[in-house]
Amino acid sequence: MILIRILLLAFNVAVVTYLIYRILQIQKTDNPNKTWIILISIFLLLLPATMLMGFVKPSAVYLLVYPVAIGVHLYLIRNS
Repeated sequence: MILIRILLLAFNVAVVTYLIYRILQIQKTDNPNKTWIILISIFLLLLPATMLMGFVKPSAVYLLVYPVAIGVHLYLIRNS
């Protein structure tokens, strides 16, 4: 269980860093969907924080759904 928590924490650090980087890039563009992209990114940033604070428990569903949500969000950012 400790190994899963360490891997989950490392994954979340990488995701948070990349999302902040992408938010800063999107903020500089003239994309018409800029507000929605930034709001969804902030929600995805807050989700790992709620897990660390204990509101959301690390589970198999979180481990499977969160990376898919991040991937779809980044794909939509790239295509917009």
